[in-house]
Amino acid sequence: MRPIAGENFPGTRGVALAKRTSPLHLLTDWTKLSLPRKLAFTLLVFLLIAKVVSVVMRGPSPLVLDAAGYWELGGLVAEGDWLMMQRPIAFRTPAYPWLIGLFRAVFDNPLPVLVSFQGLLWVAGIGLVAALAVEISQRRQAAGLVVAMAIPMLASVVYVATMLTETLFVFSLVLHLWAVARLTRRPSLWAGVFVGLTLGLAILTRPVAMLVWIADLIYVITCWHWIPNPSTGPIGRRRGWISVALAGIVTVGCVSPWLARNHALFGKAMLTEFVGRNVWIVTFQDGSGAGLDLPATAAAVQLKTQLGDQGWERLAADERWRETWTVSKALTTSGMDDPSADRLMKAVATDAIAASPLAFGKKTVRRWINFWRTRATELPDQIADLDPDGTGARERLSSDLFAGQPIWGVTVAPVATGLRHRWSNSLAGNTLLMLATLASTMLLIWRRPTRAAGLWLGAILGYFATITAVLEIPAYRYRMIVEPIVLLVIALAIVSISTCDGGLRVWWGSGVKKFVGQKTGENEEEI
Repeated sequence: MRPIAGENFPGTRGVALAKRTSPLHLLTDWTKLSLPRKLAFTLLVFLLIAKVVSVVMRGPSPLVLDAAGYWELGGLVAEGDWLMMQRPIAFRTPAYPWLIGLFRAVFDNPLPVLVSFQGLLWVAGIGLVAALAVEISQRRQAAGLVVAMAIPMLASVVYVATMLTETLFVFSLVLHLWAVARLTRRPSLWAGVFVGLTLGLAILTRPVAMLVWIADLIYVITCWHWIPNPSTGPIGRRRGWISVALAGIVTVGCVSPWLARNHALFGKAMLTEFVGRNVWIVTFQDGSGAGLDLPATAAAVQLKTQLGDQGWERLAADERWRETWTVSKALTTSGMDDPSADRLMKAVATDAIAASPLAFGKKTVRRWINFWRTRATELPDQIADLDPDGTGARERLSSDLFAGQPIWGVTVAPVATGLRHRWSNSLAGNTLLMLATLASTMLLIWRRPTRAAGLWLGAILGYFATITAVLEIPAYRYRMIVEPIVLLVIALAIVSISTCDGGLRVWWGSGVKKFVGQKTGENEEEI
């Protein structure tokens, strides 16, 4: 008879498994650690926090482009326009403007506080990954391993200094994964509510998270039915499915106000209308894009008609029609509303893909691979980069690039050195990390105790890689959202084959027994 999942972990049977992952039990485990281990873990946490503080000391990033847009939307929220009805745009979701608006409403100078808060979110995200590693592996050593491997991670920390969604989204995603893991072990109505709230937050931060629930469902079904957990009997599973249904209801409730807002403004209940702009880039842009020609279809004729002869001639003169934002702005300037322009761009791009599906497919596969291998060549500039010696006119910088907010920034030598030699800027390093992630995921799926987690995390990694390959040109800022999951997968794989999980000991012992048995047989034949 095949063993159930709990039997693969020593001391994890029945209700004891649930108790083992409770916060009180983990605290008890911490008190049982030897003094050297406590000091080592404390040192690791200190180094992690010191790294984030050092990055924050380098100062904020300019409020330009997308950051300027979010800052402006945050100003509307601070004035009480929570649904941003004064800005009828369909390509933003509200969670990050709500965060900025909250700080702008409470603090006179919100930028320093907001950057510091995002630094806390980054550290908290790593803490959640460590807790999730312990939750899945049932080994407290996994926490130290996660923190140790997170210390060299530097490129993603730079984003805490800029007003972009990355930091909030990564935190909300990891918080959601932790909530799902807890629900599978201890189903309850409150756990279902929390799962729904965290998924709603992630979706309202970036709509790309709207299908993460599929991977969650794979994990729940695997844990409760394929590889059942002894702590969740039939009654627990019934309660669990009620919790799952409640999570779905709460998620829908979280996003409903924004759906209603867009329905009131644009006549369609939607989170965003942005796919057209994304597909336009990957269809018509050269390089990583497919570089396809404009199709001779009704949608393309409508686009040219909307722009007018002169407008289209200006775009066609130097092929500026391949630039997604140039076309988008031209359409909205011509009188189309934002979602209608996006839908027209999607129709034209879809027609072009239908005419050359093989060319588009080849580039999509290439982008999927490059999602993992793309170098982090450009990171957001901070004050330490713009004015490294502090002799520049910072008041002018504040006025021109930071909306008049107080700015700061000093050069921190270890951080500057680390950024110059960052792993994420190495093609070979990214390729090695991709292979390590693939091998770790396969190992987790292969071993029965971690199979459910391996399928779950592998599905999430595959989902984000695929959706990015289909809709975006690869860039580091899109890959950094899965870095915590990559960290988790590799840490779980190491713990899985380490002696503390019995992995290497079992495999080594089996190998020794086999080898000794062969030698004994040979000796008997010689006698």
